[in-house]
Formats: sequence, structure tokens, C-alpha cells
Amino acid sequence: MRVRHAGVASAVLLALGLGVVPAAAQTPTRLTYFTGPTGGSWIPIGGALKVLWEKAIPGLSIENRPGAGLVNMKAIEEGKAEIGMGNMTSTVDALAGKGTGIDKPYTNVCHFASLYPNVAQFVVRSDLGINSIADLKGKAVGTLPKGNTTNDVAGWVMDAAGVGFAGASKMAFASLSDLANMFKDGQIAGSFIVTTEGNGSIKDMANSRKIAMLDIPDDIFAKLKAQNVGFQRHTIAKAVYPGLEKDNITVAFAAHVIVSCKLPDDLVYKMAKAMTDALPDLANVNASFKGQTVKDIGAKVDAKWHPGAAKFFKEQGVH
Repeated sequence: MRVRHAGVASAVLLALGLGVVPAAAQTPTRLTYFTGPTGGSWIPIGGALKVLWEKAIPGLSIENRPGAGLVNMKAIEEGKAEIGMGNMTSTVDALAGKGTGIDKPYTNVCHFASLYPNVAQFVVRSDLGINSIADLKGKAVGTLPKGNTTNDVAGWVMDAAGVGFAGASKMAFASLSDLANMFKDGQIAGSFIVTTEGNGSIKDMANSRKIAMLDIPDDIFAKLKAQNVGFQRHTIAKAVYPGLEKDNITVAFAAHVIVSCKLPDDLVYKMAKAMTDALPDLANVNASFKGQTVKDIGAKVDAKWHPGAAKFFKEQGVH
């Protein structure tokens, strides 16, 4: 694990009688935080969490790196990171030894706090007569690269519709910002993204071409629910994106912060407190945090809690 402490120099100074070094300076802790792909919501949220944690906890230093849902879990499990963004569906699978590239249960990935609903959003050009997911057969479709939870979910949805990746004329795997550019340039007819409502890349698409959003019908929802119990129904109001003519009936699952189970309990406790105290400020980073309370981020989940986080939220009367 990459939790690194630097207290040797402080001990030497004390032994030499050169004065007492403040406790925060004696044991600085450096952590690695895997966030999300370019153009997504996880990078700015991860940046805000890094700043508030470093401000609230003396001696804490966090290095943020781009990441993806499945990549982040793997990095924490292998000790290459201590903090990551995650999707509850993928985390539950990994803890059970299921999922892409997973051959045994993950034991070092712990739930820290819930964030918001991560919403499946299938955006298409409205001028191509694409009215259902099945209509994407023979069309060029984009989604995030392998290693992102979005990629897995896109495959499940398209398979359930009888299209699959193989049924598209072309599958483009790229970042959210690149997918937006490809959509604007007419290189793809549709793009599947799992992210927060009101995503900037989707707004970029909508401001360049008239869009429609494909509903996920009940039969496909039932297949997704059988694949992973974490899927829930979700409705995107037509006012969220420019040009939408009707509400979009889709699915969502919880996004959350995951941490190494090996992190000290007292450190994770302080991180949970700092995040809770900063909820009003986080609403300025992403609107999904607006109105959230400790009961939301500390809600019960079907995943293993880090003991430090569990202790804090229990003291708040959440669970």
C-alpha cells in the first residue's frame, strides 16, 4: 500500500534537542486518488475532495490521477491507489469475484461514501429515425473504452436489445469529450454514457445537433436487473438538455467513493467528517450534491464498509 509516512527526520531533530516538531509535520501521509475519464464528472469532484481533505487533515497530501470505474477498483485492490471513484454495481460484483478481468473476490476495496445516481444516457441524432436501441443496428455508436463501467453497461444494454457491439456498423471507444466531438462531426449516430444528469459533454452534443435520448424499456430493464441488482429506474426531465422533446426513461445506479481497506481507521473517520462538513460547497462543484445530507452520503449499501467511515456515520445516527 502506498500510504507513506515521513517521521524519521522529526525524530532525529527531537533526539538532537533541536525543538519539537508539530505533530502534523511529523507524519505526513501521501495518498493516490484515481478519479475518472476526461470530460466526466469524477475529475472535478475528485479535485474538490482532494482540496477539502488536505485542508481539513494536517499532513495529508493526495495525488489525483485520471481513472475509470473498473480501473480504480483494480488499482486499490493491487495497492496502486488508496482512494478511487466507483460504481456500486461494479463494486458489488468485484467483492463477489465477478466482473471483467476478475477471477477472485476483491478483499482490499471498501465503501467510503455514496455520491449520487450515475445515470445511463443514450444520446442519438434526432434526424436519423433512431427511435429505439434496436434501431442502432447498422449505425455508428460511441461509448467509453474498456475498463470503464460505462463500457460494460453499454454492452449489456445493446446485447439485451439484440444489437450488441457487433451489430453496429462501427463502435468508437473514446473519452466523453472526444465522443462529443465525434457526434458533432457526424462520425457517430449515437453515444452511450453513464454519468450525472446535465453532463457538459452531452450538452455540447445537444447544442451542436438536435438530439433525442433513447428510453430503456421494461424488458431490457428486467435483463439489467437480473445482471446486477444495483440498477434502478430513473427519469431525466426533458428540460435537462437543450432540444429534448420528452422525458427520458432510463436506469441509474449509485456512484460512490471507495478506499483501501488498509487505510487507518482514524484517517478515514476524519475524511468522512470533512466530506460531510463540506457538502454545501460540493454542490457548487456538481449540482447532484444540492440538498444532500449526511443521511444521503452515509446511506446503507450492499458493500463492505471501511470501519473508519462506518464509525463516523454510525455516530451521526445514519446506520
